[in-house]
This record gives sequence, structure tokens and C-alpha cells, in this order.
Amino acid sequence: MRTRELIIVEPGRIELQERELDERLGPKEALLATEHSIISAGTEGAAFTGLVLEMPSGGNVRYPLSTGYGHLGRVLAVGSAVTACRPGDRVLTFSRHASVVKANTERMALPVPPDAPGPRLVFTRMAGVSITALRSSTVQPGDTVVVIGAGLVGNFAAQLFELAGAEVMVADVAEMRLEKARACGVRRAASAVGDALERAVDEWTGGQGAQVVVEAIGNSEVIDRAVRLTRRYGEVILLGSPRARATFDVTPMLSRIHLEAIRVVGSLEWRWPMQATDRGRDIQQNYRLLAGWIAAGRLAVDPLLTHLVSPADCQSVFEMVTQRKEDSLGVVFDWSRVGQ
Repeated sequence: MRTRELIIVEPGRIELQERELDERLGPKEALLATEHSIISAGTEGAAFTGLVLEMPSGGNVRYPLSTGYGHLGRVLAVGSAVTACRPGDRVLTFSRHASVVKANTERMALPVPPDAPGPRLVFTRMAGVSITALRSSTVQPGDTVVVIGAGLVGNFAAQLFELAGAEVMVADVAEMRLEKARACGVRRAASAVGDALERAVDEWTGGQGAQVVVEAIGNSEVIDRAVRLTRRYGEVILLGSPRARATFDVTPMLSRIHLEAIRVVGSLEWRWPMQATDRGRDIQQNYRLLAGWIAAGRLAVDPLLTHLVSPADCQSVFEMVTQRKEDSLGVVFDWSRVGQ
């Protein structure tokens, strides 16, 4: 069987390549025909630009690279030990951008409603990143929460904290993203340009700072800013993955963490168990919950879809996502357009 797959050939260049796909399945594999896949601008953008090479693990990166991990498809066939899905099901998986894929159902193969719009459901993948900030926090109803970064991950984090009963402010340097946050029902949106955010948080909290600040970008200097916006005994949630090198004096930040008893929490999605444990919370449970909320409209998605595109346009699309970030937010590949 032939498949067409997005491959980052080298930093700055991505291609839609055709190759042969072995249809033989392992016991836990499923063969899927792709409907839609979503771009994770932070993770995939770092691979496209070469920023990933600057990370501590960058020495292990070798181009060309396959890319993508937010996938919605229809099951064509399953391996002998697959119980999560069956042929004909529509499923969300962590598969790459390709027209036909073999998915590891032990990681994720979540059946979704047959009639729910695919471009909406595929956003579940990015909400799955965001929910770890809520899961990792000690937030209580009425707590003040600032989310720095109003991309997809930050937007969903803000929505989820509001669903949990918190009072939320989301911040970004791009007015377009703030407008999208407002369209999704986030009640407070503040500019992060200059000291506008500091002034907004001071006015909102009476100079105390927020009880929870979520860094949803992955920028070391912004983490420093998040600590300064956090009140005594508050917590900073590191939702974004820091990648770029940074050189600055971290002593004031560490001193504030120490003196004000601020809790700093890493909330990487992959540190949660894939399947249920005695802890009672796991990645698959998160996605089942989120897909239901998105299908029911409890999590707003429609304002976030800025581009529904053909995979054939991958080069210009990735250039837009990485070089003109103010022009896009939610970018979804429609694989029915693969020949267009």
C-alpha cells in the first residue's frame, strides 16, 4: 500500500513524500486512513526550524524527520490483540502526518463519534497537552490563574481552568490570539507587551499576584516573568517545553521562589501514566473526557481553526506557522485534499 507522508528533510524544508507502507500489522497495531491531522506549532515548529538541535537532547536528532502527533483517522484493519477499536471506527491517535498510518493502539486509539466534525475533534490532541496544567496544580474554585501564552495550548489551559471554577486571565503579545481567547469565552485577556501584563495583574489582584501562573510558551525568560507574577505561597506551572538557550541572571527568580515559598511544577504530558493506575488519572482518561467536551461544545474550538489546508501545501504552511506566528493559530491538514 502506498502512503504519502510529511517529512522534514532538513531544517527549513518539508516535503510530502510518497512511499510504500507494509500492511502487515503487529498484534497491537491498527491500519488507519487519515481524515485530519493538526500541527503542534511548538514541537513541530522546533523540528522544522532546527531549534530542536539546541535542546539538551539535540545531539541525538537526525534529519530527515517524520513529524506530527495529532491524528484522526478511520480504522481499516487491526492486529490480532487489538481491543481498543475495530475496523470502521473513527479514532484519535498520536500518529504522524500521513495519508495512511500504522498506529500503536497501546499508546492511543480512542474511538470518537462517527458524525462529529473531524476538524473540530482533532483539536483534542492539543487540549490533551493543556489539561496536564490543571491536573498538576492545586487550584481551587475562585483562585486567580494567569496563563501566559494564548496559543492552542495556552488557550485550552485557560478554558480548562475556568471550567474548574478559577478566575482566569490569559496573556499574549499578539492581539489576534487574545481576540480568539475572548471568542472562546475566556473573560480576561491582557497584553503581554512591555509591562502591560504586570500592571493588569497588579490591578486585578490588588498587588498580591496570582495564585497560579501557567507558562504555556516554553521560554526561559517568560518563566522568570511568571515567577514575578506569582503571589506568596502560589505556584508556577511549566506547561511549555523550554528549548532555546537563554542567558540571564536567574538569582532574583530563584530568590523569589525561595523567599515567597513559591511552588514550581513541571507538567509535561508524558509524565502521566498512559493507562489507569491507583492514582486514578491517566492520559487516555484525559482524552476521553476532552473529546466528549469538544463534541458537546463545552470546550470552544471553532474560533481556533484558522486554516484548513492541503498537505501538499506543507512548505508554505510550516513557514507561516514558524515565521509569521500572528497569521495563524489552529492549522489542520485535510487529507481528502491530498491530491489537490
